[in-house]
Amino acid sequence: MGWNKMRCDQVLHKLFCPRVRFLRRVALVWALTQATLWGSQPAVALTNQVVMFTGFLANLDTNSGMDFLNATLADEIPDYLGQVFEWDEQEQAFDWIQQQASDRATLVLIGHSFGGSSALQVANNYLKPIGVAVDLTIQIDSVTNFDGGVNNLLPSNVDVGLNYYQISTGFFEPQGEDFVVGATNINVEVLFGDPSITHTSIDNDPRLFDLIGQNILDNLNEASADFDLDGDVDGADFLRWQRGGSPRAFSASDLALWQTEYGGTPLNAMAAVVPEPSGVVVVLVLGGVLALRRL
Repeated sequence: MGWNKMRCDQVLHKLFCPRVRFLRRVALVWALTQATLWGSQPAVALTNQVVMFTGFLANLDTNSGMDFLNATLADEIPDYLGQVFEWDEQEQAFDWIQQQASDRATLVLIGHSFGGSSALQVANNYLKPIGVAVDLTIQIDSVTNFDGGVNNLLPSNVDVGLNYYQISTGFFEPQGEDFVVGATNINVEVLFGDPSITHTSIDNDPRLFDLIGQNILDNLNEASADFDLDGDVDGADFLRWQRGGSPRAFSASDLALWQTEYGGTPLNAMAAVVPEPSGVVVVLVLGGVLALRRL
């Protein structure tokens, strides 16, 4: 009985050990080769997505202030991706936001008048329930629209909120929300020293355009290969990418970003973190069992 057990142990040792070592080397060479090939591809830049909502009746004017703001921001913001929606196109805006999710670095919502309310509604009613964070909201003389909901309270999924408003003096001139809880509230008439600003002119003011452009630049998210969020870029981040834990799961662009931030072709780092070829070992075990049955 003891002799049979010893013989089995010897057979298992001769069968498995050389093959496991060989397969480990094959797996390592394959991983390093793939890293070199993937690493030669340029990282795809993440977009800074800006969603803009026009005010009431702005759809009658093809040259609304939001259209001009969109054109201005396209020239100022790197990797810019912007689109203008009417104030009541919240669902369409939400769909567009979701379509860009895998390639987005920063999300900004902007709206004038009814559209200012729409910006908060999209953040609160559409994005918050599915766990999507908004980096910046900018309300421009925001007025509660027909859909109701929040207009003077910054949703909890919004990181930074800015509320620009003017003081209405005309009988028929709407007064935008002058205090949004959780946001920074700014009177543009005081800011620019210009009491002539009105509800219908505030969204087409080049001075405000420049300021909004700077607001966005101040709140851009930098792409990082620190996938495990531990404060550095190392082999553990490569393992996180390998397991689908980077922003764009299993993408060559995330791997290229990691390679760049790690400091060159990551051969040594990858050699240290290439996992055991467990799937192949399972096959070997099954093969060994069959071989033993023949002994």
